[in-house]
Amino acid sequence: MYNVHLTHSLLCFEFVEFTLNIGRVLQGTATPDDITDNMFRTIPLSQITNNERVKWEETSVARYDGKRAIKVQCDPLAGEAPGEILSEIQDRFEQIELPAGYSLKWLGEQKLQNSAFENIFGFVPIALVLIVLILVWLFNDMRKVLLVILCLPFAFIGITPLLLVTGTPFTFMGIIGAMGLMGMLIKNSIVLVDEITRLTKEGMVPYDAVINSTVNRTRPVIMASATTILGMLPLLFDPMYSSLAVVVVAGLTAGTIITLILLPIFYSLFFKIKKTSLINIYE
Repeated sequence: MYNVHLTHSLLCFEFVEFTLNIGRVLQGTATPDDITDNMFRTIPLSQITNNERVKWEETSVARYDGKRAIKVQCDPLAGEAPGEILSEIQDRFEQIELPAGYSLKWLGEQKLQNSAFENIFGFVPIALVLIVLILVWLFNDMRKVLLVILCLPFAFIGITPLLLVTGTPFTFMGIIGAMGLMGMLIKNSIVLVDEITRLTKEGMVPYDAVINSTVNRTRPVIMASATTILGMLPLLFDPMYSSLAVVVVAGLTAGTIITLILLPIFYSLFFKIKKTSLINIYE
């Protein structure tokens, strides 16, 4: 932007010229187009003012937190995940030696993602407390509550290898998927533990109740998990939702199998159930 400092003589000149042009229009010696061309003609600045001073200034000054800033931004190509691109270039940018007084900050999607992480993890303890309270209210037995929660970490046995094999980053969507996965695995565990409790109250031998509950609930648990897994398969190759799909597919597959195998074992250990000589398997 050019700043031009003018003297008062310019204002007087423009006023006199404007008055003469109006008079010519009234006398009919000039047309409006002639007046327009005359008023907006280009002339050297030195003809209408003295001591002019011209200098260049920035039209706008970008600031961040009240300090001058330079912003560098880019958009990922189609099919590229922003998290993967950031992991590739972040180290290169941070290795740049900045002059004294300069600093580097990552904004944009990275800042939004970190803010979302903070908001989510802030509510995770509340969610866990509510889950525990619901389980205590449902079973009225802390051993069964611990039994259900104990099976959750084993889901990562399936998540971690598939993330490494596919090269999928564990992004914000992956965390959302992990939280949803936690609810699905708790639901499967509740179904199995509730069935064992029901058969035990009906008078069945505890060992037989564990075996029959596992056999009877295997099909419903597997079918419920399979429908969710099949629904996530189209998202495995999506740049944005691939992390969520990998976490749900791998975690639910491993978690379902582990729940059906480990949960009956843990139940027998927690409640000190011994093997009986005769087992009746009911359809």
